[in-house]
Amino acid sequence: MKRHTAVWIAAVAAALAVLLPLFLVRTRYASEQAGRRGRIAVLTRREADVGTSVLFAGMEKAAEDSKLVLNYVMVPEEATLDEERELAAQEIEDGAQALIIEPVASEGSGKMAEELSRRAVVVLLGERADTEAAGRFGSVSADNYAIGVALGREIRKGAAERGGSVALLPAAGSRGSVEQRRRGVLEALRGSGISLQEEAEGAAIVAGLEDSALTEALSYALTAKDRPLVYGIGNSNRNLYGLDRGDIRSMIVINEFNMGYLAVAEAKKKLSSRLREMEQLRVGDTLVSRDNMYSAENQKLLFPLVR
Repeated sequence: MKRHTAVWIAAVAAALAVLLPLFLVRTRYASEQAGRRGRIAVLTRREADVGTSVLFAGMEKAAEDSKLVLNYVMVPEEATLDEERELAAQEIEDGAQALIIEPVASEGSGKMAEELSRRAVVVLLGERADTEAAGRFGSVSADNYAIGVALGREIRKGAAERGGSVALLPAAGSRGSVEQRRRGVLEALRGSGISLQEEAEGAAIVAGLEDSALTEALSYALTAKDRPLVYGIGNSNRNLYGLDRGDIRSMIVINEFNMGYLAVAEAKKKLSSRLREMEQLRVGDTLVSRDNMYSAENQKLLFPLVR
C-alpha cells in the first residue's frame, strides 16, 4: 500500500513538473497579451456621455469589440496645444499605450502627434494634422472644407429667398476643423454679394459651424422678433428636434458614430502590429432636411443608438 502511495505521489510530482512550467508560460503570455491591449486615453473637450453622444458610443462599441479599455480625459476649453500635449504625456506616464486626441488647434498638431507617437500610438480625432503624417500617426476626420462648401450652398438658397445678411457662429477663434468649414462657406458665398456679420442679432440667416453653435443659432432664432432662417452642422437631439419642427431649414450631419469607432479600431490595429503604417481616414456626411430625415438611411445615421 505504501509502495502504491509512493508511486502515486511520484507520478503527481512528475506531472506537476511538466505542467507547472507550461502553466506559468501560459499565464505570462496572457499577461503580456493584456498588457498589449492596455488602455486608450481619449483627450477631448466634449462631455464624454456615451448615452447621448454618438461619437463616444462608437468608441465604446469598438472598445467592446476589441476588448480595450477607454479612459476619457477632459481638456479645458481654454487649453493651449502645449497644455494638451502635457496632458497626453501624463496619460502615457500613467500607462496609456494609445492616445486619441481631439486637437485644440490645427497649427502645431502634426508636431505634437509626431512627438507623442514615439512613445505611444496616436490617432487625431476630428481633423487631420497640419503636417504630413507619413504613417507615424493616424487621424479620423470629415472633409471639413467640403462640408463648409455644402453649407454655403444651402445658405445661398436661403439668401435668394429671404435676402439680408448672414451670421456664422462661432464668429472667430475656433479650432482648425471649424475654421476649415468657415473657409468652405466663404468660398461658396464668393461672388454672391451676400454680406456677413459677426453677431446673430439682426441677421436674416444664422448658421452654426458645429453642433453647439447650431444650438446657439437655434436658441436665438426662437426668441428673435424677426425670426431668421437657421442652417448648420450638428447631430445632437436638440438640433434634430429643431429640424423636425422646421425651426432648422437643413443640417449637415457627420457620421460621428463611425468616426469614434474607426479611431479606436485604427489604434487597435497599430497596437497589434507596430510595423503597420497608420492611416488618415475620412468619414462621410449627409445633408438632412425635414423632408428626408425619416428615410431609412437617414434614420440609421441620425439615431445609431436606437436598436
